[in-house]
Amino acid sequence: MQTDKQPQEETTSFGKIEESIQVNQSLYDHLHESLVDEAVTTVEDDANVQHYKDYKKNPVVEYLIRLKQLYQLNDLFRYAIWSFGLMLISTAILTIVEYDLFYGDVISDIGDGFQFGDGDPNWVDTFFHTFWWSVVTFTTVGYGDVSPVTHLGKLLTIIIMLLNFGIVTLLGGAVASVLVAARLKGDDKLDENKFHGHIIIAGWHPAIQSTLRLIEANKDANPIVILINETESEIIKRAVSGFERLDVTHLSENYTQEMVLKDAFIEECGTFMIMPDYSGLLPNEHPDEDKTVLTALTAKSISDGIQVVAYILDDEYISHLKRANVNEIVFPDEHIPHMLAKHVTDPGVPQLFDELITQEEQDKGIQVVSIPKGLMGLTHNKISAYYKFKHQWLLVGYAIRKAGFSLEDQMGDSGSPFIRDMITEQLDSAGIKLSSDEHVIVEINPSDNYVVDNKHRALVLR
Repeated sequence: MQTDKQPQEETTSFGKIEESIQVNQSLYDHLHESLVDEAVTTVEDDANVQHYKDYKKNPVVEYLIRLKQLYQLNDLFRYAIWSFGLMLISTAILTIVEYDLFYGDVISDIGDGFQFGDGDPNWVDTFFHTFWWSVVTFTTVGYGDVSPVTHLGKLLTIIIMLLNFGIVTLLGGAVASVLVAARLKGDDKLDENKFHGHIIIAGWHPAIQSTLRLIEANKDANPIVILINETESEIIKRAVSGFERLDVTHLSENYTQEMVLKDAFIEECGTFMIMPDYSGLLPNEHPDEDKTVLTALTAKSISDGIQVVAYILDDEYISHLKRANVNEIVFPDEHIPHMLAKHVTDPGVPQLFDELITQEEQDKGIQVVSIPKGLMGLTHNKISAYYKFKHQWLLVGYAIRKAGFSLEDQMGDSGSPFIRDMITEQLDSAGIKLSSDEHVIVEINPSDNYVVDNKHRALVLR
């Protein structure tokens, strides 16, 4: 009798499980339908961004953009363009006013040797000859073979000669300033428009090459990288020669100096990483980690908002880096005991970590992605279903940016907005930033009703 009852109970249990699966599937389907509009909008935004990227890849557009940047940043090029344009305008007017004079001079000076016209010189011949005369006059060479006869023509000639004093002086000054700047700096200045949200790595360490390889594999990572160290340039070139997506620039400077960091546009960078520096060391020598602390202090003195990641070999420096408000401290030795113990207590966990790390090179594994704005304020179970349906990704948890003290977090929804704004304004005017020690914490596998806000980014398993 008992034997007949047990299969019946098992059948009932499996029936409840099947029913629960069907209910959850209906919930997922309903959620998927409710997020279709948002997903379509996201796809359209991505398509617009891709169209803009394709537009910028057009060779003609890229050439025009480069010319625009050259005009804005290079005084010598800008003055040359202005002088050429003014000479063209004055030449055109002079050609109209003194057409007969220069027309006759074309015939007597050139003859049949060079003419755009068939039998007689045409307007193009006359204009070209006038332009040649303007350049000769502008540069004070002045052959004197022809001169304007009308008052207006002479007035235009006076303007051309006066332009010489202004524009030639500007051109000479621009050339001198470029040469002096290059002499003082000893190197080419980096293009400021190129570096925004880039990665700066200070110091030279064997792990840098592997780090760059993983950054290159992640298509979402910024490909602009600046390396600052005093290692020989040939060694750096060989180390970074195999990267196709990354745009790596090397500054052979002492990265503890404030001006060097500013030359690398540290205030515009996305992440500033400090490595133990093996530049110029012998195999049995160890890097000076005081430089890591000094560099962190220098970076934070430039701007408290800089995201600083420090890699150290000696745990005695952890307290110093925390006082320097370093955002993230990487000390690999603290993970080794855990990995060794897991081989004994939980076999398979270390292998999981190894698999996730190797998958990263294929743009897979655990990665952090932005959460669409339309999903902000929703609960974890809905966002998890979104990633499952939309991308077939497993949502593992969230990376959350936190600060040591945040006025918004402390006051919450309470308190007067006027008081909140007044306190914030006073702190800003005093140069005090309460979130100077901002760092990232992780929330793994939260409850289904966990609410996500705009400080969260999704940790997904691709």
